[in-house]
Amino acid sequence: MKLLAINSSPRKGNTEFMLNIILNTAKENGADTELIELRKKDISYCSGGDNCCPVNLKCHIKDDMLKIYPKLEDADIILLSSPCYFFNVTARMKNFMDRCNPYYYSKKLKGKKFFLLSVGGCKPPIKYAIAAMERFVKGVHGKSIGSYSAVADKIGELETNQKVISDLRNLGKKLT
Repeated sequence: MKLLAINSSPRKGNTEFMLNIILNTAKENGADTELIELRKKDISYCSGGDNCCPVNLKCHIKDDMLKIYPKLEDADIILLSSPCYFFNVTARMKNFMDRCNPYYYSKKLKGKKFFLLSVGGCKPPIKYAIAAMERFVKGVHGKSIGSYSAVADKIGELETNQKVISDLRNLGKKLT
């Protein structure tokens, strides 16, 4: 079981904390796990114009996405994670999603399982970040197998939330 996590937070904080609990638990239960932190990658913006499609079926931009594409295709489950920024995913996540446009045409992620994760300062807006990721999953012909969100306003706030920690450990077990 290969579990690939995409972290779109611009900093080390609650989103990464949540992912690490899930990934560590999954690893303890036999999964092969990997965390990709988009903030550490050189990923250009989509140039539009449909250069990737429908004939080429791949992106022409030469950057770190070229290393991420095969990992997406090889994973059994992909965890997409984004803090909620102003009723949406982060700009890094949106850019990542834009750069996956070739998958709409190639259908290489058809049926791929996705789990969605978000955290934000208050519950109502978080649903919009999850909804943005759900639309992305539909766009690449994947399958959403669930989502989880937590409320946290300050960095490190979730580290003492035993309910969230327990929920995330259970998720790590269920995803293996």
